[in-house]
Amino acid sequence: MRDGFTMMYHEVFDLYHPYIGDKATLYYLYLLRYRNHEAEKDTFGKSWNGRTNVVEKFQLSYSTLPIIDAVLEAVGLIAIEYKSVGRGKDKIIYVVNDPMDRQRFRAKEESIKEKLKQVIEKHTNIGKLLGKEEGIKLLA
Repeated sequence: MRDGFTMMYHEVFDLYHPYIGDKATLYYLYLLRYRNHEAEKDTFGKSWNGRTNVVEKFQLSYSTLPIIDAVLEAVGLIAIEYKSVGRGKDKIIYVVNDPMDRQRFRAKEESIKEKLKQVIEKHTNIGKLLGKEEGIKLLA
């Protein structure tokens, strides 16, 4: 087995991307790359290499990240935990989940659409962040 790679499930592009769009897909894959894969550790599945690094590396703004977080949470790809670091601002820790397989995704697709509609209602400036094939249809 080789170190230094991250497996990317086909479902990310086949099922999720049409709903969540390019930027959320990129951010998810970035978080997945830095997810702790050591099952014996209590930080398994978590990534804390997030906001600052992704803003510097890609064309994402800090104001866009909470919207992308909400989109990724709505589809179940991440959960967010907050850890107090004592400087007045909590540290964001991402729990990075594997995508659902095709059968499970299709079974939950209507629920995913409803959760994404809630994100759209809350973040009216979501604009072109959603996927061109399916996500944009939810704006109507």
